[in-house]
Amino acid sequence: MPSSAEASFEQKFAVNGPVSLDISIKSGYVRVQRGEEGSVTVRGELKVFPSIFSWRDPEERLRRLGEFPVSQNGNVITVGDMLDPWTLHRIDFLLEITAPPETRVRALVDSADVRIDGIQGPVECEADSGEIEVSNISSGVIATADSGSISIRRVAGVVEAEVDSGSIEALEIGGPIDAKADSGSIELSQTAAAPIYARADSGDVSIKLAPAAGYNVSIHTDGGRVEVPELSRATSDRHEIDDAIRGGGPIVQIETDSGSIEVL
Repeated sequence: MPSSAEASFEQKFAVNGPVSLDISIKSGYVRVQRGEEGSVTVRGELKVFPSIFSWRDPEERLRRLGEFPVSQNGNVITVGDMLDPWTLHRIDFLLEITAPPETRVRALVDSADVRIDGIQGPVECEADSGEIEVSNISSGVIATADSGSISIRRVAGVVEAEVDSGSIEALEIGGPIDAKADSGSIELSQTAAAPIYARADSGDVSIKLAPAAGYNVSIHTDGGRVEVPELSRATSDRHEIDDAIRGGGPIVQIETDSGSIEVL
């Protein structure tokens, strides 16, 4: 039986207006980037491996798969199989997708890296195991991962990020931030004052506030170093802080069980 089978493809779809892009794969790599108005292009390579769930060899599975599962319904483009991702079990994908600026993305992967850049959004990504990188988004981002890091940069809207085992980085964010890591560090920064919520069970938290903006801070840590400059009053309790910075403003709430906290 062959150890694997490979194929490549390219499909282009005409669209008119805002685009919804739904992506679902088991493993591999997905990249979505800004392209020209009026079209979505999906390019990719796939590699089929033997599966204990099928007696067919990789070549037969590739033939039965037929055309790569990409479909269009108006301005909705579906890549992969959102209803039955097990159809794509033991198939690695390398996907490069270009879409108009006014595109929202929903990506659901098991063991794959996801990169999304330069679209309006919103963007929603979920990975069981893999790296998520999202940048230059004009609206909001929601990203979750069981095991892997999340990196979000230059987002104008709300950011929500949660990871069980891995780090979270959300930098140059123009809206509210909600970040939670069970085991891993959190690093955040804002360009405009808005609420920030950060929770790390085991890991450090570092937050850079919007320049010259006021905030109200509420900080709790069971153990670890806490550094918060520009507090309105001195405090001797370095594990529990409720105070204002630069006259007060949106809430900054930070909690850690074991880890240091730094607010700049």
